Amino acid sequence: MRLFNTVSAALATAVLALAPVQWASAGQAASSAASKVDDSAIETRINDSLKKSATLAPRGIDVDVKGGVVTLTGKVRSAAEKTEAGRLANVTGVTRVSNEIEIDPKIDQSKVDTAAEKTKSGLSKAVDATAKAADKTKEGVQKGVGKTEQGVGKAADKTSQAVGKAGDKLGDGAVTTNVKTGLSHEQLLRDTTIDVDTTNHVVTLRGTVPSIAAKERAAAIAAGTEGVSRVVNELVVKGS
Repeated sequence: MRLFNTVSAALATAVLALAPVQWASAGQAASSAASKVDDSAIETRINDSLKKSATLAPRGIDVDVKGGVVTLTGKVRSAAEKTEAGRLANVTGVTRVSNEIEIDPKIDQSKVDTAAEKTKSGLSKAVDATAKAADKTKEGVQKGVGKTEQGVGKAADKTSQAVGKAGDKLGDGAVTTNVKTGLSHEQLLRDTTIDVDTTNHVVTLRGTVPSIAAKERAAAIAAGTEGVSRVVNELVVKGS
């Protein structure tokens, strides 16, 4: 009987010794889960704040949160924009902000140039395709005989000229419409009225916008529209 009591007491002691370890592990797991939830909530709040900023929304700043420490990466146009991003990232629950954003004064111009290059590339491919089609047509016509061959050649030339003229006329009108459509979908330009004029695929923008970012965004949209060879940005920033 004494032996049984001794064994029971030893087992009870072992159980009591293991219990704090199990409780501690459960507490650590719960703390880790809560930390992940908090980090996710902080990241969501910061992203929402950046999207609501008219200046920072187009920049696409990346936000990463670990253990309450926020890391910001990406590119902005000025030191003021970098400072503003750091300020917006310092929300409730943040212990530290590591602002690793790069400053690139030409970031907007680079986007405009990239869009323009893509447009030019598309136009060049279209011209090459048209030229190849014309060459094949001429080769086919040359296989004909006498006057029939000449008549077909002249008809092909006239058709090519007519198509070219129609394409030019349609181009400017279609470009203007497409640019206006693109501008109307941009949040930064929601309360602005911008006049768009297209001549020989050169787009001129006139009107008043609320900020430099809005002006540059309008130019980027116009430059990225199919058929635009160049953008003349005459937009005026309100209050400047």
